[in-house]
Amino acid sequence: MNDLLDQTISAHGGIERWSELTNIHTRLSATGAVWDLKGQPKLFADAEVDVDPRRQFVQTTPFIHGGWKGIFEPDHVRIVDADGRIQEERTQPRESFAGHTLQTQWDHLHAIYFGGYALWTYLTLPFVLTRPGFVVDEIAPWQDEDQELRRLRVQFPADIATHSTEQVLYLNEAGLIVRHDYTAAITGGGAGAHFLSGHKTFDGIVFPTRRRVFPRQPDNSAAPQPLLIDIDFDGYALS
Repeated sequence: MNDLLDQTISAHGGIERWSELTNIHTRLSATGAVWDLKGQPKLFADAEVDVDPRRQFVQTTPFIHGGWKGIFEPDHVRIVDADGRIQEERTQPRESFAGHTLQTQWDHLHAIYFGGYALWTYLTLPFVLTRPGFVVDEIAPWQDEDQELRRLRVQFPADIATHSTEQVLYLNEAGLIVRHDYTAAITGGGAGAHFLSGHKTFDGIVFPTRRRVFPRQPDNSAAPQPLLIDIDFDGYALS
């Protein structure tokens, strides 16, 4: 394993503690220009999610109605009512984004897929990078105002649903991820610069409590507007 990856895994709580987890639960509020453009401005504005750290599975409650759940798996997204009956579902959901532009409106199943894989990626980094199939290299550092941030370039394996095959993580002196670059191809938009802050320790694992995503400009800096994604997390419970 690369030395910088070792450092960031240690800074976020260590692989030994991570390997004990079977579920990550958090309450969040997710808004921003992307959700507005896609016609789903309030869908994740007040939600509780459960994330399986061992496989790509995310459950969001409530979803549309009280007691209903939105369930993400890479090849199957679905909406389940309070009695456990499937109300809507889609297999091979990524195919449904073909031909989309930034202005293309999403249905609820599109939103489950995007929100599910995004949250799974965010909440499992950096630990997921130790799995077979990931390629991680340190690249030239980035000067961010008064601090130099070391960077890891990550190549995701084809069997992981995520924003883009190549992504870049920026680490501060403590080894914490403070920026995450990618291109969310299925939104029909461009490159994003995703900023993480408010890091706190929850039962041995460090998570950020705020995430903000802005457009990434050709010089690699972040544009000040629009705020594409805005997520606040109200704590994490691990089991």
